[in-house]
Amino acid sequence: MKITKFGFVLGMVLILSVIASACQPAAAPVVEEAPVEEAPAEEAPAAEAPTAEPVAESYKFGLVTKALNNPFWELMHEGAVAVAEANNSEILYFAPTTANNLEEQTRLVDDLITQKVDGIVLVPVDSEGIIPAIERANAAGIPVALANTKANGGEYITFSAVENYDAMTVVAEYMVEKLGGKGKVVIIEGTAGAQTAIDRLKAINDVLAKNPDIEIVASQTAEFARAKSLEVMENLLQTYPEIDAVFACNDEEALGAIEALDAAGRLEGTMVSGFDGNSDALKAITAGRMTVTMFQNAPAQAGDAVQALLDFLAGKPVEERIRTGAVLIDSTNVAEFEQYIQK
Repeated sequence: MKITKFGFVLGMVLILSVIASACQPAAAPVVEEAPVEEAPAEEAPAAEAPTAEPVAESYKFGLVTKALNNPFWELMHEGAVAVAEANNSEILYFAPTTANNLEEQTRLVDDLITQKVDGIVLVPVDSEGIIPAIERANAAGIPVALANTKANGGEYITFSAVENYDAMTVVAEYMVEKLGGKGKVVIIEGTAGAQTAIDRLKAINDVLAKNPDIEIVASQTAEFARAKSLEVMENLLQTYPEIDAVFACNDEEALGAIEALDAAGRLEGTMVSGFDGNSDALKAITAGRMTVTMFQNAPAQAGDAVQALLDFLAGKPVEERIRTGAVLIDSTNVAEFEQYIQK
């Protein structure tokens, strides 16, 4: 039964009037709800009516991303922790030690199910392959919120991300304009099977299809990894003596391509685009080594997903689709994102 502050004070006065001769102070119960109107001063002095803030429900959530070697995922981790800690809750963060490894990511989700966490924020490595793990969480009664990358099945309370196709369309159109509508380009694709990779690649191809004077000399995956992109780009540079631009599907791939171009003495005169807006990409744009990226607000993607879990557990309505903002970043506005550059 909940006790209002007014009722508590009145009860204290009655008790004290009975046992006043004993002069023993009564123990104060924890207040379970926000205080209501103040009690009249004549009924009891303020010192006789101690108050306490309501204790928020504490939860333990799991966050599972795609890799540990991409600073974008650490930004997501920070965003998730910020929202959780502000709500008296905890984040258990995991990611595959081998980047974008579906089998390992699946085991991590299963481990969280075994630990009986209160909810899971998940960034699927493979939009199809992760479905059985989501279904096991569903069967265990653990709510799942997706962030950044959508799954093709299973039940989840929300999906928090940018519109990848629309955002990459903006990047591709920017690059086409910088190219003057002509040239030879390379596409560095993302991880096969991931919704983000599929949407971004389609956006690039759709834009370039409208510009017949731009030739795609190669389109290969680097699995969203910097080291892999470096290797892929080194091989392409040996095959193609003329490359005017590189369209990478994330910043890590763009940065790997830049390393290869620089080592080959071909960075000058070759434009490189990325996607994410991570710290190293912003540094590269500031230094004039990278042309453009798309900031997709990693902290908000994970933070909004955590908030959705909190709202769901509190019985509040949750939006099925949370769209986080995306901002094109180039040399003209990179200074506005200095807070996201790690020193």
